[in-house]
Amino acid sequence: MRVVEAVTGGQRSDEVAAMLTVAGAKTWVGLDRALRTPAVVYDGRPVGTMNRPPADERLSRLVAACSPDGRRRESAVADPVMCADGLLLPVLVLRTADWVPQVRERARRTLTAALRSASTAALLAAASVAVAIGSWTRGGHALEAVAGALCTAPDEVLASARRHPDIGVRRLAYRSWLSSGRSRHEEVMRAALGEHDGVCALRCAQWLVSDAVRDRRVDVLERLLEQGSAKVGVEALTALVRLGRPEAGVAHLPDRSAMMRATAQWAVRRADRSPAAIYRDALAGDRPPGRARALVAGLGECGTRQDLPALLPFLKHPSPRVRAEAVRAVRRLGGSVPRISDMLADPAPVVVRAVEQALRNEPYAVPTPRLWALLAADSPPHVRLGAYDQLRMKDTWTRVHVDLHLLAARDRELGNRAHTDLTDWSRHSAATAYRTPTKEMALRLGQLIDMAEALIGAQHAHQLRWTLAINREHSS
Repeated sequence: MRVVEAVTGGQRSDEVAAMLTVAGAKTWVGLDRALRTPAVVYDGRPVGTMNRPPADERLSRLVAACSPDGRRRESAVADPVMCADGLLLPVLVLRTADWVPQVRERARRTLTAALRSASTAALLAAASVAVAIGSWTRGGHALEAVAGALCTAPDEVLASARRHPDIGVRRLAYRSWLSSGRSRHEEVMRAALGEHDGVCALRCAQWLVSDAVRDRRVDVLERLLEQGSAKVGVEALTALVRLGRPEAGVAHLPDRSAMMRATAQWAVRRADRSPAAIYRDALAGDRPPGRARALVAGLGECGTRQDLPALLPFLKHPSPRVRAEAVRAVRRLGGSVPRISDMLADPAPVVVRAVEQALRNEPYAVPTPRLWALLAADSPPHVRLGAYDQLRMKDTWTRVHVDLHLLAARDRELGNRAHTDLTDWSRHSAATAYRTPTKEMALRLGQLIDMAEALIGAQHAHQLRWTLAINREHSS
């Protein structure tokens, strides 16, 4: 409405223009949608039908380019003001994806001319909108047009685009920069090692790797491998293997990144060595601080069941993250389920979560009385949550039992979870509960329903009682 008021003289046009100058892509898309909505009115009339003389010509063109009337939109994008004024460039980008062919084609021709003379600020604003609509059915043209403009833009414009806060614009700028033929090796290397966005850094690394493989620049690949992120390192190590240097993978077997470890294991095998043997020897000897977790994970990834004795001591490691990794490794190699299930009472939440994940397909691994004991109110919150999740997986009526138990007890920590889960079961699974509970269980559930009725509501309580009464001997 501020834009409309500026057109009619009810708002200062310079203030509105300043607001639009710093508007982001979402604002432009939302403004276009709002102005094209017939329900948006000013003085009781739709904005697209206003005929009063405009107080600001370029804002008038903006409103016309967003009119519900296709003819008005086509006329607006053909206006010389639309091509010459950088403020209107985002609207022109939007019109290149218009559903009316005539508007769309006229806007695309105008956009091509407008991009040639656009200022840096206008070009970057257009790029932001083009990225936002790039996934639309007809949005690809604007994205490619802006990418082409960035390819031919001066170096300082491309540099500004690569620092843009809109991550989509930065990625587009990097793509244009790397394909322009003007990117220099050291600049690309700095970006590959220092760019915070992983996608941009990876594109730069791939550009460097391609050149390094062609020129057999092992030094470039080693620098990327040592200083780059995990994804960059994977690219560099893969290239080193292609150049006949698979032994470079040995140093990266204990990497914290799973993808880096997997690539290093592949490289070591290409060097006719066993990564499992290297992990095994490292775990048996003096372990450097901070590497135990990665070594345990690596042996779990490529070891065998015979490696379990080397992993079991790490279930008692002082570091919670090492214990959690040991749980995953032991389970991956087919280790003892009871040994893992005992760790449901571990003092570290990260370990209990790892145990839960390891036992996800083992609902009967932990005895039910043990889980009820862990659910007791004096247990730590993360232990109670783990026990609750395990009880839910036991069977239908244990699930209903634990939910009702927590609700009847007015449990502050798990009551909301129980309420949500019970509601979900009633809506989606109760109809398929063909096996009724035992008589003792039905009586116990009936008592809990009575105690929890104030929380779950009379209708929900009635539904649960009806479900329990499928077998008439359980009805009261």
